[in-house]
Amino acid sequence: MDAVPTLVGIAGHVEGQEFPLEYGKKVIVGRSRSADWSLVQLPSWAAKSKQEQEDDHAFRTISGKHFEITMYNLGSIEVVNLSSNGTRLDGEALDRETITDVATNSHEIAFGADEVVKLELRGGDAGTADKPGESDEAGRPEPSAETREQEKPQDSDPSDKSDESNESDSSGDSDVSEKPEGEKEG
Repeated sequence: MDAVPTLVGIAGHVEGQEFPLEYGKKVIVGRSRSADWSLVQLPSWAAKSKQEQEDDHAFRTISGKHFEITMYNLGSIEVVNLSSNGTRLDGEALDRETITDVATNSHEIAFGADEVVKLELRGGDAGTADKPGESDEAGRPEPSAETREQEKPQDSDPSDKSDESNESDSSGDSDVSEKPEGEKEG
């Protein structure tokens, strides 16, 4: 399984959380429920009482849409600040930055008063493409050989002579073209 660039929470509300990036998909990080990685939907926030949430001044320094990150390939991961409160990459304020060395180095992205995530390679995930170039024109990962095999229509096995091939569904849309040769329609 190839490694996938992943945002790993190391401080603040995101601590202990992981968010794997997908090729070509823009990810918005912030406080808004509409953010792809929404801090208000994290277990650490949900576990707080209403009073603790109201008293959490550091949380208010996180914008609804604080920053976006897009992985085009391992040599091109773009981070864009979307907040007037700022975003820092490896301690330096950024507006827009392209990370080119995630294959060999991890990077820290800090936002809000005390949120810090590390961008680093982590073990692959079945839902993401393993390598650059393994996605379709729309940027979606190509299915693995195993997934393609599972998605294939189930042809009847010539060694399995069940009566299913003679049954038609209630809509009358049975497809006789997929019957093995020699099998008669009943």
